Amino acid sequence: MKNAPRLWTASLRQGWPLYFVVVAVFGLGILLGSLGAHTLHMEQVAEMNRHLQSFLSRVAEMDVERTQMARGALYDNLLVGIGMYVLGLTIICLPLMLAFIFIRGFVLGFTVGFLTAEHQLRGLLIIVASMLPHNIFFIPALIIGGTASLSFSILLIKRFFNSQTRVWPGFVNYTLVMAGMVAAFALAALAEAYVTPEITRLVASLLAVW
Repeated sequence: MKNAPRLWTASLRQGWPLYFVVVAVFGLGILLGSLGAHTLHMEQVAEMNRHLQSFLSRVAEMDVERTQMARGALYDNLLVGIGMYVLGLTIICLPLMLAFIFIRGFVLGFTVGFLTAEHQLRGLLIIVASMLPHNIFFIPALIIGGTASLSFSILLIKRFFNSQTRVWPGFVNYTLVMAGMVAAFALAALAEAYVTPEITRLVASLLAVW
């Protein structure tokens, strides 16, 4: 683990084209999601606003079961991390991984686009409270893990056409990088369970009387 920062730095330096592709796909998802939020019909906007107002009115009094929430978030994030790791061990990783990263970006962009368009400053505060704490860990880990999966999948494709291509060193590096990604996903889950609810509760209490 002492060599992990050096390993990730070397991975970034050598694989920056793939990082560029992953970031571009994620950014495209955010952009299209944000644009999609502006195409909602008035009835859909009104319905979503009703749900949001109901959430804000109730969240201040909500008694969140931290342990149960942490378990659920850990399960979901670890499932994503393991799925990404396994997917990187196949030669069909490229389209599936890029599609997954695009969808995550789209969902994020749609949420941000809707809240900022309809609620402006209120929406921005909701975004910061409910999405920023855990996404500080999750999004960088997603980009690094997605890039590592694509990189190793490409190595397997090269191996398929050239049996002299060495796979084992790449596999070791890939596993270490993905282990770091899973650790970051775990931190994101803990932040989602223990940090995000408190900040959201505070902001919701303020917005409920705004």
